[in-house]
Amino acid sequence: MPLLHTILASLGLLICLALALHMMLGPARRQRLARLGDRLVQALQRPFDKRERRRQAHREAQAAIERARRGSSREGEWDGNVYRPKQFDKRKD
Repeated sequence: MPLLHTILASLGLLICLALALHMMLGPARRQRLARLGDRLVQALQRPFDKRERRRQAHREAQAAIERARRGSSREGEWDGNVYRPKQFDKRKD
């Protein structure tokens, strides 16, 4: 039980010190500190943002499809959603 009291007392002291520091800062520095905190939170959340990863995957897939369509005018044909280059039809004897 004494360990729990020590941890809670330390946590309370840290909170009091943080609030005292916050009151000593001017409004411009507080705002800058808030923006820094927001950027930090966003940077920590970014790797776990499923929606953003899905959007990125969709954008990359669309870019790959567009590259394939632009390159299809060289020599080849589309068979449904499969592109078959004519250079692969040649047999090596």
